[in-house]
Amino acid sequence: MIFMEHGLFEVKIEGKLLLVDATGPFNKELLIQYEKALDTCIRTLEVSEWNQVITLHQLSLFTPEAEQVLTNTVINRRSRGLIACAIVLMNVEGESLIKTQMSRCYDHARVKHNYTASIHDANKWFLTL
Repeated sequence: MIFMEHGLFEVKIEGKLLLVDATGPFNKELLIQYEKALDTCIRTLEVSEWNQVITLHQLSLFTPEAEQVLTNTVINRRSRGLIACAIVLMNVEGESLIKTQMSRCYDHARVKHNYTASIHDANKWFLTL
């Protein structure tokens, strides 16, 4: 069965930083589109090492299928130069569940990650790596 994409995202590059702004919940169909959008940005970034900041809003949970796709995209990003990811939770519901899912994905992909209060705090964290 084919489902409509559920969730929203925006990706952009600032220097050697991939910025993602997303509002969930997310399903597999959206994650497939997300992976395509990321590929365009990563082609620019992969000439060197880079970091990423993901800002999540509302109920940013993943279906089990979407979580698996996310894990695979993180593994792919690591192989293309991703060093670390800062995750900013803005007015989210289910914070502990979101952290559990995101940590599971990034731990499995062996990518350093941290939860920060802002993009500014994320940039400070990157300097400590």
